[in-house]
Amino acid sequence: MGGQGLKHCSVLVVGDSAPARTLVATTLHDIGVGIVNTVPHGAAAINHLEHSQLSSINGPTPPVDLIISEWDMQPVSGAMLTNWVRRSAQSPDRFTRTVIMSGALDLEKVEDARGVGVNAVFAKPFTVASLEKHVTTMLNDNPAFFKTPSYFGPDRRRRTSGAVLEQRRKIAHPHQEVLGGGEDVNVGCFDQPHYLKKVLAGEKRPLIDYSPRFAAHQTLAPFSEDYADWVKGDVSVLRLALRMANELPDMRARNLAVMHGIAMRLEREAAHLGYPLAAAFAHTLKNILEADQRLWRSTVGICNTAVHGLEAVVRGRVSGEGGATGIALHKSLAEMNGKFSLLKPKRTYRQGVTF
Repeated sequence: MGGQGLKHCSVLVVGDSAPARTLVATTLHDIGVGIVNTVPHGAAAINHLEHSQLSSINGPTPPVDLIISEWDMQPVSGAMLTNWVRRSAQSPDRFTRTVIMSGALDLEKVEDARGVGVNAVFAKPFTVASLEKHVTTMLNDNPAFFKTPSYFGPDRRRRTSGAVLEQRRKIAHPHQEVLGGGEDVNVGCFDQPHYLKKVLAGEKRPLIDYSPRFAAHQTLAPFSEDYADWVKGDVSVLRLALRMANELPDMRARNLAVMHGIAMRLEREAAHLGYPLAAAFAHTLKNILEADQRLWRSTVGICNTAVHGLEAVVRGRVSGEGGATGIALHKSLAEMNGKFSLLKPKRTYRQGVTF
């Protein structure tokens, strides 16, 4: 399918480098893609997708057939954007084809991308021919989607030898067993009609029957997730790293560095994804971790309070202001910041040396 079919399609390019976004968008236009929109990061992409319209290509925010996103972005990364597309109740289409691009791909990053449910990953720099191949392949492909307790996304076995990994799915006949139809009600398959085949052929979107897609979204609705679900693992790592930093002085610097990286990311992402209290606790935790390590015995308790606050936010899904729970957490946050301010060492000067 060449440019004649691509002219009916809409692609959203997401990346925090303006020159890179422009390059990808220009190349997409050159290969015949009809509508290309660009946004600077995952939070802007979510806002764009929330206002997109599935049926009308002529609306103010046209539907998105394919997302091409950078992996490493601030404030909201490609991973969190993909989580939102695949798992959020606000996502306009959980089956949207998603491609991750990165100039620093490694096996861990590829596995992480597959784990959140992307359709494909490709490396930069790219040629016009390679980008066209990726785009046409994604738009013409129509993989089955699978839901398990830990995964929702396209079939990850389509390029394997056929071995079934237990942690990926427990389906004997993957294209026949619907969600909830087997022993585990959390496991199932969605084998959707190939809507984009009709779009590529030039069929008018208002004439396409999207009822199977709407029914699939209704089936998935009880399994919706949000930011609190996606960072549970990060908060668990914070707790473990804090314990190891306290118990193993020789590994303290390494564990504090791990905590600092997670705290910085949570601070950037949480407010944009509806969890300002998580961002506030992460901000305070980051500041504490940047303090002089000689103050560790005095700051470890405050670190513990900050991690405890994050655990409470995630466990209770305390979004927005958080109501009564939010008031209590705000009080804890204020007390924690007050204690930390008293621990900051005063700067004294002696013979031209700062202590």
